[in-house]
Amino acid sequence: MGITKLVPVNLAMFYGASREFANAFSARVTLKNPIEPGPLRRALDKAMERYPYFSVRLRSTEKELYLEDNPLPVSIVKGPEPARLNTALANYHLVGLSFERTSIVFGAFHGLTDGAGVFPWIKTILYYYLCETEGRTLDPAGIRLAGEKIPVEELEDPFPAQVTKEALLTGAPKWDSAFRITDRTGLGKQVCYHIRIGETSFMKYTRAQDGSPATITAAFMAKALHTLHPEMTEPVVCGMAHNIRDAIRKPLAHQSMVALIELVYPPRLKGADVMKLAICSRGMVMLQSQPENVWQTVRRQLELAKELEPLPLAERFALLRPQVTGARTGIGNLPASGPVTFKVSYVGRTDWGSMAAMIESLHCSVTTDGSGIAIEINTCNGYFDYCFMQEFEDDKYVRAFVDLLEAEGVYCTVSGPFEVHVPEMRLPDEPED
Repeated sequence: MGITKLVPVNLAMFYGASREFANAFSARVTLKNPIEPGPLRRALDKAMERYPYFSVRLRSTEKELYLEDNPLPVSIVKGPEPARLNTALANYHLVGLSFERTSIVFGAFHGLTDGAGVFPWIKTILYYYLCETEGRTLDPAGIRLAGEKIPVEELEDPFPAQVTKEALLTGAPKWDSAFRITDRTGLGKQVCYHIRIGETSFMKYTRAQDGSPATITAAFMAKALHTLHPEMTEPVVCGMAHNIRDAIRKPLAHQSMVALIELVYPPRLKGADVMKLAICSRGMVMLQSQPENVWQTVRRQLELAKELEPLPLAERFALLRPQVTGARTGIGNLPASGPVTFKVSYVGRTDWGSMAAMIESLHCSVTTDGSGIAIEINTCNGYFDYCFMQEFEDDKYVRAFVDLLEAEGVYCTVSGPFEVHVPEMRLPDEPED
């Protein structure tokens, strides 16, 4: 790959990364058997041959940031999170691995990729690892393998030079304020709870509500907040991650292709049942995920690229850091239209194929960035695995959320609290260690 210029979809996250919001994420895959470091090292090295766009190092000139090939091995450390990204301990990579007991933790900088972009990489590593540790060749269906030709659509800039079709951003929700959980709880130790729900029963419930796992989760969380805080006068606002790959016809793009859908539940919906909240959620998602509105997001990012073009490096940081940190969204390549109350992200159903029998669970963690609560949803072997992250220790919100689910016949198991682990990152303009 040589030297790679940052493309418009990357810019806000790279130049907006700050000490307050470095924006990294991790995926913890728990297997049935203890982790063997030697096979894991060999599996990672083999897998990196298939993902040259993840084997990169961040560099800068006086004017701009760029990526270049990084021939050093991606680091593996023992512990709950990978080595600090973009440092000597990480061999200056923006991805890294760690392991403990039966779990492998995959970490990445969100400006480099997102959940949909990173999961093929995770599956390739696990495939090579499990083939060696199981002593047999597993069926590679659905796995990207080293040595195969990489489609150009995986490598290229996913955006066109310009958006010629006029985007019509109509009917989008507008608000000036949002209910803030941390105004009631204060900030404290970040903790997470793991919630496991049977996939078959939950999908039956969501289909009955004409919803999706993400919209139903948002509806239940809004209902929980209305129940706990009937005195609120501000709207509850959910920032929901939305994968724009299909909308712009770039399904193989490896970059962070996440826009923010904003679900606004005004005070008049206090007292509404989950079904009504689910219907409202679905309508807001349908509107904001229309191709016209997605292309409007692309247009804004292309405009940002033009705005940054004449600016020196220091001015690019000065422009974007306050915007990205101040937005407190933690999801999406551009700031939200307004503040959010909580966040929900669902990457979609993961097909583990021939590896499924060896995998126990999957939990993703993100930088929460002052939003109070962030919920990551994943699937694993017939279950939905929730990572319910919060920036305080009071468990009343997760308990209210689970109680509402079970009142609707959606039964759960809950464990925790656990510490939230995401990799740290050295910022682009910080001196090297």
